[in-house]
Amino acid sequence: MNSGLYTAFSGLRAQTTALDLVSHNLANVNTAGFKEGRAFFTLLNQAVNDPDSTGLGAVINNQVVLAEGALNESDGSQVATNRDLDIALAGNGYLTVQTPRGVRYTRFGSLMIGKQDVLSTREGYAVLGENGRIPLGPGKVRIDEQGGVYLEGNLVDRLKLVTFADPRALQREGASLMVPANGKAQATPAQPQVQQGYLEQSNVNAVASVVGLIGILRHFEAIQKSVNLLMNDINAKAIDRLGR
Repeated sequence: MNSGLYTAFSGLRAQTTALDLVSHNLANVNTAGFKEGRAFFTLLNQAVNDPDSTGLGAVINNQVVLAEGALNESDGSQVATNRDLDIALAGNGYLTVQTPRGVRYTRFGSLMIGKQDVLSTREGYAVLGENGRIPLGPGKVRIDEQGGVYLEGNLVDRLKLVTFADPRALQREGASLMVPANGKAQATPAQPQVQQGYLEQSNVNAVASVVGLIGILRHFEAIQKSVNLLMNDINAKAIDRLGR
């Protein structure tokens, strides 16, 4: 089989994966705390170590692959809600959350007082402080810019805010939760600015994403045309000449 078809196939597969990523970004353009995913392409040259490879062989044996994606950790815009249990983080950092599956991380700061009167996410997962779960009873709750949680003016605990050196260390798990890839990434303390009464919006640029989506479709069409050329024109002529 013509090796050029394998190269074209790798390009189609990479563009399909990129299409899924951009579509996911656009679907969450209005999701509070959502971080945009970015795709990076690279070439895998199958002939680079082949001493018998020609210049043409080195070109047509390149395969396009989608390198590991990364999160765009830039801040989203902040929208005022004037609700005491809504918080937005400015700067790199995540809230630490205890779930039945283990510790997870999130930027979605719409919180509530859940079961057993502890600070929780909307899904009922406990938000962790430096000393564990954060108990809150009736009264006025204040969260300062350093993450200190106060009840009626008394400090209860401080939010456990963490970050990761490599944005590729996190992968999405759903419900605005993030989990370290392969469980190997180490969380380190972070000091983002905490804004009470605000929610961070998605950092997806809808216009740029739509432009990127169109670019992916154009690349896909171009690769499809190259496959058609290989299958119906070049191969047909090669077979005709070989027959003669």
